[in-house]
Amino acid sequence: MSFGFIVPSQRADREQDVVIVGGGPGGLTAAIYLARYGFKTLVLEKSAPGGKVNVNPLIENYTGFESVSGEELARRMHMHALKAGALILSPEEVVRLELRGELKGVYTGSGRDFVAKAVVIATGAEERKLGVPGESELFGKGVSYCAVCDGPFFKGKRVIVVGGGNTAASSAIYLARIAEEVILVHRRASMRAERALVDKLRAMANVKLRLNSVVTRVVGGSRVEGVILKNLETGEEGLVEAEGVFIFVGVEPRSELAKEAGVEVDERGFIRVDCWQRTNIAGVYAVGDVVGEPMQIAKAVGDGVRAATDINRMLEG
Repeated sequence: MSFGFIVPSQRADREQDVVIVGGGPGGLTAAIYLARYGFKTLVLEKSAPGGKVNVNPLIENYTGFESVSGEELARRMHMHALKAGALILSPEEVVRLELRGELKGVYTGSGRDFVAKAVVIATGAEERKLGVPGESELFGKGVSYCAVCDGPFFKGKRVIVVGGGNTAASSAIYLARIAEEVILVHRRASMRAERALVDKLRAMANVKLRLNSVVTRVVGGSRVEGVILKNLETGEEGLVEAEGVFIFVGVEPRSELAKEAGVEVDERGFIRVDCWQRTNIAGVYAVGDVVGEPMQIAKAVGDGVRAATDINRMLEG
């Protein structure tokens, strides 16, 4: 995928008004607003601008877009932020934060450091693992957490999708157009995904639902050969053969850097914020998935608007 990234260079001054750590929907929205307010705004993104949106095969619940690929929506957000005047450095990973002073310090893995009057933490969340035998051993050998990234490798094959939310459902729909058969496994009696997605899944002839079931083991040698499924109602276990296993069972917040710098998190690791996305440290804000549910693009965008609005009030006195 090509976004025309701006590669880190001397164009990024060390002193910024605001540094945004993470370039997902929340971070990019905050960047758009802050740049339009006239502030020197720098976004540091360790992978691709747009964050996890890039790997979402299809988005059908974002206002104004009846249907749009995640890659396309991420590209539009990225270009919008650039045109607004924000500077985006990607790939550029932040490795340390110093947030207690009036000027905040942001340090990157490439040895560059920045100072800013305000920092927005938009580091998102990463895929939660099942934690079953064979999962880590067969990662990249049939076990995946990204349908868009790895789906094409399974054309005409049988795959298993684990999860019951929107990401699992939309990924299963995407994979059903590639694979010969998709078996969706969910531990509850009904899925948590939106009804429209569930109805679409049930209408696809090559999709089978295995509800009230969990994966207890991923089986294989050099490649995935299947999974052991346990029926939670009967207790019965059995092998289901497949060549790919796609896992979508929730996320864990990427809040370690913030926590190390003194930002308060809750018992699950999500950053605590008030109604304006302010953390416990003055001048430090958090937006998007790193602050918790709902894990939705529209919610992250709203977070970015609130943070930028309050930063504008703070910096303008």
